[in-house]
Amino acid sequence: MSRAARVRRYLDRPHASVQLMLLAGGGLLGVGVLMAASTTIAASNDQGSAAIWTQLVREVEFVVVGLPIFWLALRTAAQRFRTVAYPAMFVALVSLTAVLVPSVGVGVYGARRWVDLGPLQVQPSEFAKLAVLLWAADLLTRKQQLGTLTQARHVFMPLIPVFVLVCGLVMLEPDLGTTMCFVLILLGLLWTLGLPMRYFAGVLLAVGGAVTLLAVAEPYRLTRLLTFVHPFREHRGAGYQTVEGLYALASGGVFGVGLGNGTSKYEWVPNANTDYVFSVIGEELGLLGCTAVLALFALFAFTGLRITKRSSDPFVRLVAGGATVWICGQALINIGYVTALLPVTGIPLPFISAGGTSLLTTLFVFGMLISFARHEPAAVAASQRAAAHGTRSRIERWLRVPVPKAYVRPKRAAKPKPRPKPQAKPAAKAQPKPRPPQRLQPVKQAQRVTRAQPVKRAQPGKRAQPAAPVRRLPAAPRESTTAYRSTTGTQRRRA
Repeated sequence: MSRAARVRRYLDRPHASVQLMLLAGGGLLGVGVLMAASTTIAASNDQGSAAIWTQLVREVEFVVVGLPIFWLALRTAAQRFRTVAYPAMFVALVSLTAVLVPSVGVGVYGARRWVDLGPLQVQPSEFAKLAVLLWAADLLTRKQQLGTLTQARHVFMPLIPVFVLVCGLVMLEPDLGTTMCFVLILLGLLWTLGLPMRYFAGVLLAVGGAVTLLAVAEPYRLTRLLTFVHPFREHRGAGYQTVEGLYALASGGVFGVGLGNGTSKYEWVPNANTDYVFSVIGEELGLLGCTAVLALFALFAFTGLRITKRSSDPFVRLVAGGATVWICGQALINIGYVTALLPVTGIPLPFISAGGTSLLTTLFVFGMLISFARHEPAAVAASQRAAAHGTRSRIERWLRVPVPKAYVRPKRAAKPKPRPKPQAKPAAKAQPKPRPPQRLQPVKQAQRVTRAQPVKRAQPGKRAQPAAPVRRLPAAPRESTTAYRSTTGTQRRRA
């Protein structure tokens, strides 16, 4: 059997999507823990902490907190996510508004993006990504079931205004990189929905114009755009991060200098544990490490699109497609500006960059996608057969993962029969209007006319005799009813 045939045979298995997603997400999470261990000393020095393992301990704490969240999302049925869409959207809007309050939001480097909850600092914009994704997918699914997505206004209203509102709140922090993530979610939803290309192109043009205006509005953003083309001209200025990141990537070679042996993370590459963690991977793990990370993200994208295609639930298709575009698009932007292919935006690398709220949100999305993979029609049938025969895997029984149920398409409500139109009452016959009294006219005496004699039938051999001619008698004298007429005048007129 050829290798391609083996791959096709493996992909035909009912739980192939679950296994591939576990491999991709678990591999990326493992790389993130390794990078946290590698950059912990440098991060502790930057933060002025005496303990050198502060970064690693914090990353492990977030992983420990995120695993129950991952398990909760894993065992949740697909339709249950729809029930939390609107409450999550409400909480996201309130938290995005609260972070702008000086007494609530925590300001770092001139931006208010975090809320202090005692031992943890939470970034509401990361949670808002998930809330907006679930809300928008539920909205579009309802409209699709009602059959109202045939018109553009039903697709864009109120989807676009709500996205503009959320992006506006995030830009007040300000945070252009997170705003780009919301744009990725919107584009992923519209692409999964199958929006016609003319509308899709219009949305892209509008988004590009808005991002350009936002970038030009602030001087530091405009400087980043100008130094993106020639970063080495501003090596000691605006292009410092880009140049040092490229130096770190180039110094790793093919095999790298070894995990933990890199030197660029010590006050050379800024934010080496968050925004520029990929440059540290290139230096310590080399080209092979960078290729492995890219391959894991490619596997994540392939599996997410596979779940989107194989699912029968329209809500699952939209959420899976939007989440895949969001996670992989965010990784593409991060790697793009580290390698000087895109302007610097400052967004973390999913699963790998240090960041508590980002990691928790990513783990929830990771568990949600595995739950969607378990609810594929083939996987549901296989799980139900295994449960009926008592052959479920030990991991599923140990994790108490419920048996998935097949998706049942909701029945469309029958269209109400049109009510019979009330028959119009027959209009009452119009009563004839009373005629005004007429003046009496003098009555004329009728002329006497004698009838013609009937024609006698002719006997055989004789002609029929014609009837006698009608003889008109003289008219009788008129009897006048008026007293003022004289007989003399009447006779004169007759003469």
